[in-house]
Amino acid sequence: MNASASVFTRQDEVRSKIRKVSVFSRYARVVFSAIFAFGLVGSVAIVLIGVFGMVFPGPISDLTLTVPQKIWSLAMTALQSGIWLAIVHQLYRLFGNLAGGSIYTADNVRRVRIVGFLWLASSGFMLLPVVWTWLASMGFVEPWSLTKAVLGTAWPEALNSFVSAGFILLISWVLDVGLYEKDQADALQRDADLVI
Repeated sequence: MNASASVFTRQDEVRSKIRKVSVFSRYARVVFSAIFAFGLVGSVAIVLIGVFGMVFPGPISDLTLTVPQKIWSLAMTALQSGIWLAIVHQLYRLFGNLAGGSIYTADNVRRVRIVGFLWLASSGFMLLPVVWTWLASMGFVEPWSLTKAVLGTAWPEALNSFVSAGFILLISWVLDVGLYEKDQADALQRDADLVI
């Protein structure tokens, strides 16, 4: 009798936690929706300012960059913004699944893995100033007037970002293995129920 009461208590506890995850996820989904909207507007504004700054020279475009460097910077900024928006979108969809009660699913594992790979790609962009400076020192590209502050912070920021991406990918792998084990346990339980 104690064992069955313990099982019911555990099931009630799990249901309560699932409800809490759903409520939190609904709020998180709203937050990520707002972040995505503001990020999209900001990214479009940055690209437009960059394009119009090249077309109509003014204070914004009075940097010591050549036109090809400005185009390269604009393209990299747009690509980096696109990756960031894709990460926010994946998190929005993940919290949508969690809000609906779908917690331990293959779709959620896939979304976490996509976030990890996108974060890894974003980390690579942080090394572009260092790579550009190295290529310029070898004579392959035009030198770019990058300050030492930018170059000095590129390595530590990229390292932190690569480590974060590695943790996210590790979490997705652990979730994938756990999901496989859960599916196997569910299949064994179904087989046992059929035998009974």
